[in-house]
Amino acid sequence: MATLTRRVKNFRSARDLARLHSLQERDYEAVNVEALKGIISYLKYLYMEEEISDKAYKTLVSQVLSTFVENAIGLKVEQMFDEVNTTFKEANEVLLSNILS
Repeated sequence: MATLTRRVKNFRSARDLARLHSLQERDYEAVNVEALKGIISYLKYLYMEEEISDKAYKTLVSQVLSTFVENAIGLKVEQMFDEVNTTFKEANEVLLSNILS
């Protein structure tokens, strides 16, 4: 909560904050996708070089894909909580200003 408050004070508008948040999300998603590509590529290399069996390859790819999906879902859940947190913060500020007025 304190981090969000500090960020808000450093930006001129909520639009700037939303744009930054969106860029951070895209960066996280891009890193997640690039990690997936790299790991799948390495597993394919190991399989082609017969370093791992067919069964091991399928199992490892399945685990990597599961982790990718978990990360993607985790990001979406985190985004939802951030939106709810922002909404509650805005409502709290409005209520406080109404009480103090």
